[in-house]
Amino acid sequence: MKKYNYFLVTSLMILFAITTSFAQDKVAKIALTFEKVDSLNVCKAFVTSEGQPVIELPVKLSVKRLFANLPIGDPIATDSTGVATFEFPNDIPSPDGKLTIFASIVEDENYMDTETSGVVNWGTIVISDNSNIDERSFSAGRDRAPIYFIAISLLIIGLIWGTLIYAVLQVFKIKRLGKLEEIKE
Repeated sequence: MKKYNYFLVTSLMILFAITTSFAQDKVAKIALTFEKVDSLNVCKAFVTSEGQPVIELPVKLSVKRLFANLPIGDPIATDSTGVATFEFPNDIPSPDGKLTIFASIVEDENYMDTETSGVVNWGTIVISDNSNIDERSFSAGRDRAPIYFIAISLLIIGLIWGTLIYAVLQVFKIKRLGKLEEIKE
């Protein structure tokens, strides 16, 4: 009897998990707008579902970086008009000044995961100074390494090889001494 109860409980748990996994049946749409207010960069995410604004829905803002998206602040809930307003930082580096900004709804009970993006010129342009490319430095390779690194590495290699050669010579010396002992006997 216990065996059947275990099967029944397990079946009910699986059925419950399947039905609750499809509970996110509403689809939300996000529209991004970018504006500059005084010296602040402001990003607004307008969230709608079935033509109506969505209230109290957390929206997460992030910026595309090399390997993953960089989150900008904490998620902000939409207000009564369905708008989540973010103050965007002025100091995010970019090679050309353009940033790809993502607004997303993730892991909400009622709405499916949604993401939208937009490109804006709010990045700080990074200028790389390569004037010291031919100088010797710690991170340089081979011919541009510091002289004392080269000298120390050659000294260490010489000591290791010297030790190995000394050990081999001692083996031959022991072998030769053993032959001399045999001749004396």
